Amino acid sequence: MRSQGTPTRTAATRCAAAVLLAVVTATAGACGEDREPKPHNINETGVDTVIGDLRILAVHVPAPDGDRYPRGSDLRVILTIVNVGTTTDSLTRASVLDAERTEIRWDRNCDGTLETLDRLPLAPAGGTGPAEPAAAGPFDPYDVMAFSVRRDVLAGTTIGLTLTFQHAGRIVTAAYVQPRSANIAEPVRRCAGRSG
Repeated sequence: MRSQGTPTRTAATRCAAAVLLAVVTATAGACGEDREPKPHNINETGVDTVIGDLRILAVHVPAPDGDRYPRGSDLRVILTIVNVGTTTDSLTRASVLDAERTEIRWDRNCDGTLETLDRLPLAPAGGTGPAEPAAAGPFDPYDVMAFSVRRDVLAGTTIGLTLTFQHAGRIVTAAYVQPRSANIAEPVRRCAGRSG
């Protein structure tokens, strides 16, 4: 008689296990996780991404005045790109998740005027040959400006950023929106030490 009861218990056990798994899965999904995954390479200065010859470092948005940038705000994405290769690469496109449009900007003449570019050439740090004459170094004053975000962007979170390079291709990363409590000094840019 035991052999007749075993299939019923096995089926009941499987059914109970499936219900338990469904409940655990539903509960875990509702535990307040962010809609956007947090990168593993985030620190208080920003997000760091290393792909091939490019080091994209301290990618961040300065802290908002309050606890968020409201919908419709413009965001300044500050980043440092180090090209450790031997040839110039160029940032040809940047896009920020939920922004209507973006611009790549560079103060090429160190006169305080950021000009909008179609591409930002990046001088090789490890190059033996001459770099493109007008190529930016890692600490030159450049940024990505994101216009009219379509949602509130909270301090202490990240916002998706995609950078496209001539040689390195498309790199998906993020920018850390610094909280006011971060109190992080902006990196010293190459022009900061120059006089008139």
